Amino acid sequence: MVRARGLGVLAAATLLPFAFACGGSSTGTTASTCKPDSVAQVPSTTASTAALAYTAAVNSLQSAPHQATGTVLKIGFIGILSGQYTSYGVDEQRGAQLALDAVNSAGGITVGGNTYTLQLDSQDDAADPTKGAQGATKLVDDKVVAVIGGTFSGATIAESKIFSDNGITQISPSATNPKYTSQGFKTAFRVVGRDDQQGPADADFIVKTLGCTKVGVMDDKSQYGQGLADAVNTQVPVDAGTVVDREHVDTNQTDFSAQLTTMKGKSPDVIFYGGYSAQFGPIVQQARRLGIKATFVSGDGSQDADAIKLAGSDANGLFASNAGPAPSLQPGYADFAAKYKAKYNADIFQYAPQAFDATNIIIEAIKKGGADKAAILAAVTATNNYQGVAQGYTFTSTGDVKVSIFTIYKVESGAWKAVKAVNLNVS
Repeated sequence: MVRARGLGVLAAATLLPFAFACGGSSTGTTASTCKPDSVAQVPSTTASTAALAYTAAVNSLQSAPHQATGTVLKIGFIGILSGQYTSYGVDEQRGAQLALDAVNSAGGITVGGNTYTLQLDSQDDAADPTKGAQGATKLVDDKVVAVIGGTFSGATIAESKIFSDNGITQISPSATNPKYTSQGFKTAFRVVGRDDQQGPADADFIVKTLGCTKVGVMDDKSQYGQGLADAVNTQVPVDAGTVVDREHVDTNQTDFSAQLTTMKGKSPDVIFYGGYSAQFGPIVQQARRLGIKATFVSGDGSQDADAIKLAGSDANGLFASNAGPAPSLQPGYADFAAKYKAKYNADIFQYAPQAFDATNIIIEAIKKGGADKAAILAAVTATNNYQGVAQGYTFTSTGDVKVSIFTIYKVESGAWKAVKAVNLNVS
């Protein structure tokens, strides 16, 4: 059956109160309601049924006495393993591998008298649709039974057609462009929210929470960046704000003076950037050198350590949204992060928890259907409130998550701190 299109009715609930602080105009010339210092930090999580359910998943990362030695069953991973954005893909690959390690160290999976050892078959799409299609074809040839990935939306969309044609379940930990799950492919799933949900949440935050009504919008023309910026651009007027300028840059551009000079002439309170940290940081630096005082806001492509590093001394005060709960609201995140660090001698970069969860959803499906691709797809489709590291998961008829969670972060003292949470219930 082809999945129906559409998001249904969205119900948004912001989880934080906030206290207004004194603030001035973004241009320094007129009074403004824009108060970028008016938000407080998201509180830490408390014990919950989700936390209790999560404990089993984290504890499974502990090494068991024996290692699985059964028939090898391949699960594919496809994502960014080379190039400028390698950190995103490697982080997700590591999250997926941790899930397989836990199962294999416990003896593997036995279904119908057959014991399986799970093996991760990784392919690099380099965030490129053509390479993504090639990698997806290689995974089909390798006879994987399911796939985790891709990482960025453009390549993930290209890969999804190949997996659909071959009946292979695909769960992306991070692709957010709406097209991915709106093509009618019953094999396509994701464990994060969509740009057409995140963009309105960003616009609401800018206009309603910060009180900034004059908004400039920029993007990098990528499927992810422009899609997110388009959603912000559409929602700002709905929230009684005004988009004073819309600019586009190229993904390989390094000098943004032309776009920023035009933007400066429009005197925005806030500049929203749809794109990735490799450009977001330099854009902020160049804007400050041009005397632009506007507050900068971006999405999950910029909510990482690289953005802070690249923005340098101009990083404090930046905002960015991200899909999923803040680490402080992910039950047991600290334990997961510690085990990730112990294996890889590195900190979680971004979506490793979601990749771990996506892989465990596949593992649960294999426990029911063994190596049969159709049975795995049926089990994933029927996923109902699976409790993972990041959140609970139930899929809609389009393969999206029924509860999309977004968090707004702010750079304070050189680190991202969560300042607002938004839940969207999708019917």
